[in-house]
Amino acid sequence: MNQDKLSKYKLTGSVHTFQIKIPDTLPPIPDYLTEAVKTHKTSDGKDTIAIINLNKMGGDIFSFTGFQEKMEYLKNILKFDFFNFQRSDFRMDNYESDHYARFAKLNRYLISLMAVQYEVKNAYRTENLFTQQQVSVSARNRDFQIENYDRAAKSRNTENHNEPAQARLEERTMAQEWRTLYAKASPKESSMDIFRRDFTENWFERWRKSITKDNINSVMERYNYELERIYRNDKNVHPVRFRSLTDFLIAYQDSIFSKAQLINLLSRFPEEVKNPKTRAEHHKKKYGIEYFSQADIKKAVAEIKRATLEFFDK
Repeated sequence: MNQDKLSKYKLTGSVHTFQIKIPDTLPPIPDYLTEAVKTHKTSDGKDTIAIINLNKMGGDIFSFTGFQEKMEYLKNILKFDFFNFQRSDFRMDNYESDHYARFAKLNRYLISLMAVQYEVKNAYRTENLFTQQQVSVSARNRDFQIENYDRAAKSRNTENHNEPAQARLEERTMAQEWRTLYAKASPKESSMDIFRRDFTENWFERWRKSITKDNINSVMERYNYELERIYRNDKNVHPVRFRSLTDFLIAYQDSIFSKAQLINLLSRFPEEVKNPKTRAEHHKKKYGIEYFSQADIKKAVAEIKRATLEFFDK
């Protein structure tokens, strides 16, 4: 990857939405908090589930200290003390209008690496029906979710004129994982202690395990298996899907992340490609496909970690 471009991969971290369970009944939510707090009772009527976005209580919060202070304020207003997290979303935003498109392929690669590490079955990308532009890539299981989405496009769709973020990479810890976190926690740890530890230790460990050479090879194999299948199934169909192997490679370039992957893919078509290495080098020179080294991936993850610690250390 172009190193000047990679140096512009900058993120700002903060807590997005989270869900808690409160073993009590809350008073009515004041009108000035209805945008920030949504509640409902559990099916047995004993507990309250609250979905909260503290950023809607006076503006975005960019420090863990500020997050905790705002949470204490909310607890005082709604008269509750004890709670357990059931879901927590940590967002990493960029405010440049071209960031999502410029780094969509890089983020897709990062999410693909995590998907293969954790054998995630629910992994997908979405696009706008009319423009056919990608708007999100996500991998989800019962423990966690990781998603990169076009925040500007979402703001346009929801007519949100106050959201400054243009692109978002979001880590989400789900209910099943929160039950595990509480079960393994020290009796001295508060919910906020566990919250911090989850995003600064557990998520860091997920990234560490995901960006190994083995997973890079697994991602290559997974994509190339599907790309070979698509090409062989569609190359002779009518109406025509693509006129040549070159057309196909250009159309699917966002699923090819390295020179080694392209060489491997080309080697699967010996009836068309005599020398995969030479063909791959010619394709790169003529059409400019973007590649990522393991060092590039490590730098991107280092920025994710930096943005996380910047929030939690303040």
